[in-house]
Amino acid sequence: MKKLITLCVLIMGSSLLSACQFFIDDRSEALMVVSVDEWAEATHKAALHDEAEQRQAMPMPMPGSEMISFTNNADAYLAGCRSLGIIEVHHYGSEDEAMILMRNEAVKLEATAIVPLDFYQDKSAEQSDAKKLSFMKGRVVRCPAKPDETGA
Repeated sequence: MKKLITLCVLIMGSSLLSACQFFIDDRSEALMVVSVDEWAEATHKAALHDEAEQRQAMPMPMPGSEMISFTNNADAYLAGCRSLGIIEVHHYGSEDEAMILMRNEAVKLEATAIVPLDFYQDKSAEQSDAKKLSFMKGRVVRCPAKPDETGA
């Protein structure tokens, strides 16, 4: 019994001192060995695929969204605009894409203007533009039609 304990201590001690590592892989399929060139090509194709998916996911402006203007609260009040509510846009991408989303929501509500309330974009350098958070908050208003300026 003393020899068994001594043997166990020696085996464990030598494995600790020699820094041996054991890795158990429970996968049943075989591992594929590829060359550096094949790996670079596969990585490049994956990056191109991700870029194409990102371009397809870009928001498209709705018809009439270019007519949505931005105004301040005082001008909206003086023009007799009626508040329809507040919309918030949280978008991982550029601020232009967030602006498109905000105007699209205003078109859905049949608004004529947006009063900006808050804007934030993540400016950290370690993230690409596609992964930066853009946050916009604005009050959507519907203003009465402008009277003809041709006279009485």
